[in-house]
Amino acid sequence: MTYNKSFVSRIYLFAVTSIVIWLLVDRGSDMFDLFSASNPVLLVALVAFAVLPFFANTAFWTIALRELGEDITWRQVNEAAIKTTLTRYLPGGIWLFASRSLALKNEGVATHSLIVLFGLENLLAIPIAVLIGSMLLATSSGFPAWMGWVSLSLLATIAVSARPTLDRFMTWWSKRKGLDAPKKILNSGILKMYLSLFLYWLVFGTVFYTYLRSVGQSIDWATAVGGFSLFWRISLFAPFAPHGLGVFEPSFIALADWTMNALLLVGAFRIVLLLRDLLLTGIAGFFIKKSSQG
Repeated sequence: MTYNKSFVSRIYLFAVTSIVIWLLVDRGSDMFDLFSASNPVLLVALVAFAVLPFFANTAFWTIALRELGEDITWRQVNEAAIKTTLTRYLPGGIWLFASRSLALKNEGVATHSLIVLFGLENLLAIPIAVLIGSMLLATSSGFPAWMGWVSLSLLATIAVSARPTLDRFMTWWSKRKGLDAPKKILNSGILKMYLSLFLYWLVFGTVFYTYLRSVGQSIDWATAVGGFSLFWRISLFAPFAPHGLGVFEPSFIALADWTMNALLLVGAFRIVLLLRDLLLTGIAGFFIKKSSQG
């Protein structure tokens, strides 16, 4: 039987939509009670706060591209990212990277560097997200102590294997894509990329924690950020779920031991991110229009 990703995705989205409608119809009053506890001023401020992980991500792109030998500034990467950020909501999952890469190509970034960056980001982001998740959850009450040993083991593995693993991966990835051998990244460059990703997940998770607190959910920072880092990253591996939709939400409420009433509440965090992206796009449009008039 041939696997049809498009068909499976449609079935999955239909199922997720059906569950959302059922929750709204069957438990609408409970949902309203949850949202009524929210702080509207804090929610507005949260949209602006959500810009920080966006800039942390572009910082990683800037560091990685410069380590690959590209003459690019953080401002140029931000401009390319802001102009293309709404493409993340197109079906397929590849359009954000593709459109941002095209914008950076227009700034003179070589295609082979962008292809290497694609593999590099996925290789480094996964262990950092798992490390932060296991490390923070190990400090939270109600979680087994062995999670702390998992995080320490993972940290030691990253420290010892980062250099050889990265070299082998970049050589393999370049051959697979038919590219010349990439420039060897210095140890200081690897450290800077890891630190930028570490900052990204901590800030992104803190935005999520602030959102949960603003809508009246009681949860500690370590559980919120640890669970977010772990499940948000893992959910992106589901090929049938656009941006992990419907995978992250039930995983997180199971971790937090919340009822199904909180499912839409957790899922509504995506609305905050959408408003952030609309804000950034509006700002970009304003400056582009102003520049063309000038």
